[in-house]
Amino acid sequence: MRMIRVKIPVPMKKDLNTGAEIAYELSAEGFRMTPLRRAIIAIVAKQVKPFTIDEIRGHLRENDVVFHLASLYRELEVLTDAHVITPIYFHDHIKRYEFVEQDHHHHIVCIKCDAVADIHVDDPFNELEDRVDKKSKFTILRHSLEFFGLCKTCASA
Repeated sequence: MRMIRVKIPVPMKKDLNTGAEIAYELSAEGFRMTPLRRAIIAIVAKQVKPFTIDEIRGHLRENDVVFHLASLYRELEVLTDAHVITPIYFHDHIKRYEFVEQDHHHHIVCIKCDAVADIHVDDPFNELEDRVDKKSKFTILRHSLEFFGLCKTCASA
């Protein structure tokens, strides 16, 4: 069976936050909604922190979703190409994914227990991105900023 990869950016609405809404938007853009894709989208929409492939596998198994590992990787690639999720890396170099939200945020990461939290800060990087873009002739698409340290629990231990 030949898989055709469609790379259409899906415009995310500000109120688009449930798995059903995401699946509907993707379907409207011509993406086929397989049971595995629907299950992944439902899980991803509920995540409050970046997740690994192993965590998604665990959630799928808990929900009795039958899948092949290659299919899971392929679905995560499709959802990344469709701008539903985005890959991020922290200090441990493990690939994690995060639901693409309208509000841009950064992360604080505990280097001892790997706790992750979103942090919303005034983002002065738009001007910096413009300067880097002009100076380097490199088209900046996005940026990522993570702060690493010790969470309150680990710092007091």
